[in-house]
Amino acid sequence: MKLTIIDKYIAKELLTASLSVLFILLVIVLSTEVVHLLSWVSQGIIPINAFLSYLFNSLFEFSVVLIPLSLLMGILLAFGRLYRDSEMSAIMSAGIGPMQWYRPLMLIAVPATILLLLLLLFVKPLIAQQRAYISAEIRSQADVDTLLAGQFNRAGDGVLFLEAEADKSKKANRVFFQQHRDGKSHVDLAAGTSTYYDNEGQRYMMMHEGIHYVGNAGDADFRIIKYREYGLHVSKKRVQAHLSESSKSVSQLWGSSDPEEQAELQWRFTLPLATIIVAFMALPLSHTDPRGGRYAKLALALILYLVYSNLLSVASTWIVQQKVPVWVGTWWVHIIAIIITVYLLKRSGYLWELTAGRKAVTGAQNGS
Repeated sequence: MKLTIIDKYIAKELLTASLSVLFILLVIVLSTEVVHLLSWVSQGIIPINAFLSYLFNSLFEFSVVLIPLSLLMGILLAFGRLYRDSEMSAIMSAGIGPMQWYRPLMLIAVPATILLLLLLLFVKPLIAQQRAYISAEIRSQADVDTLLAGQFNRAGDGVLFLEAEADKSKKANRVFFQQHRDGKSHVDLAAGTSTYYDNEGQRYMMMHEGIHYVGNAGDADFRIIKYREYGLHVSKKRVQAHLSESSKSVSQLWGSSDPEEQAELQWRFTLPLATIIVAFMALPLSHTDPRGGRYAKLALALILYLVYSNLLSVASTWIVQQKVPVWVGTWWVHIIAIIITVYLLKRSGYLWELTAGRKAVTGAQNGS
């Protein structure tokens, strides 16, 4: 199929608008995610070296979800501009109708659908596995490895405050450490800390030039002990990575009878199918009068998309809860979306023009 100049022009407009929308949406959601991850870092939930890994995972998850929405809004904005600037009127006066408009539209929608399908089938399990391993590694770290200077930190069953870090070697200056053992309060005030490993490889946090207070305030047996070095054993937790159904390959999900894994399998095909349906739905929604404004039907399109995506989420949840059979799954939502798309095409006159165009082509072939 040879593309005309009009096909290339419309396809370029669609691609530019869709990528612009995707970029803007990603900037918005990633800005929120960056703030969220930085709060985790400040609280010591994740170390700073895991920040980029988590952000990359979030970038993938958001991109997958936003591709259908970006395509819908891109089509509306691109065709809306063509209608507003009367370029579509000039194109139609040249005998180019909806049947020809779908050609450049599919030139963008089909690769986007295939890309989304490949990402969900093959890339998503790898990303999910990477996130699970990173989370397990973080949870396996000793508490002292995630301590932050200048704030109170939870360390086992105690509270540790580091006034300042001396350097990047995990040494700290001016330390406060409080814990409760055998019903008594134990408080340490030390000039600094360092890390020590014994012959068996056991790790200790050594506190230097400190004072150890034992007992509760007001008790008769309250003791004050000065020391040069005082070591606390640092145990490393062993946490296994929890691999959810998102991290499993298509072959593993295909033969499973578990409802959650069946829902995950359908979801990987649901989003690409929704993308192509949304592309067909967007064309009649983009039809606007030059006086009606560029964004006349944008609100209606967004409402339809939100209803569509929420119904898909509900259908996926119903599979997990076994409220619907697996063979019903999310397909009933797509059927409703297709019916709405056909209605919009018929109401806009596009369906009749598509049918008339096919009849004309058939008649010309029979006449020849």
